[in-house]
Amino acid sequence: MSEIKKIDPRTLKRREAMVEAARELFCQHGLAGTTLEMITAEAGGSRRTIYELFGNKDGVFEAVIRDCTGRVTSAMSGLEMTDLPLREALIHYGETLMTLLTMPDTIRYMRLFLAEVPRFPKLGKVFYESGLMTGRRFIAAYFERQMAEGTFPKGDAQQAAVFFASLVKADYDIRQMSYIDWEPQAKDLHGHVTAAVDMFLRGYGIGPETASE
Repeated sequence: MSEIKKIDPRTLKRREAMVEAARELFCQHGLAGTTLEMITAEAGGSRRTIYELFGNKDGVFEAVIRDCTGRVTSAMSGLEMTDLPLREALIHYGETLMTLLTMPDTIRYMRLFLAEVPRFPKLGKVFYESGLMTGRRFIAAYFERQMAEGTFPKGDAQQAAVFFASLVKADYDIRQMSYIDWEPQAKDLHGHVTAAVDMFLRGYGIGPETASE
């Protein structure tokens, strides 16, 4: 599958254009309905360029997955939570996560990727590992730091991350993928995330007031 090799700036720009064009074409026509000719017609270049940069169409699809999930995970990994009280930090993380996950483009990409998983199980693993697990590792590392500092009960940080992410996500992403044109409002997301954080903290024996200090 595709890996970004050391290439010159002009070729890198062409690669980015191909990934962008392929992303929209895949969303419109699916993986099977998109041809290499359609991608090069939109982005320029040739089939040879695609073979050199991605290997084949599946390689282009993997590059699209990594690009889309990378946008979400880079935004999450860039969050500054160190100086915030525990409750405020978790609310900040949760609102940022839910805002990204419920964006129309994110839902489009999730529909596309999940529709192709049965035919390309390896790509499903790429989607899971480069997307969901990257964000989960970030929040797990945060819990590990809090455990070391004594602001969160010692235990399994990975499990805490799973519980936290599950409470925050709830059924919002599935509902959005099922209910066409339904989008949650910012105030709804804030209320939901706040309730989820408080429930999570209480589950670990931490009162919301204590975690706000």
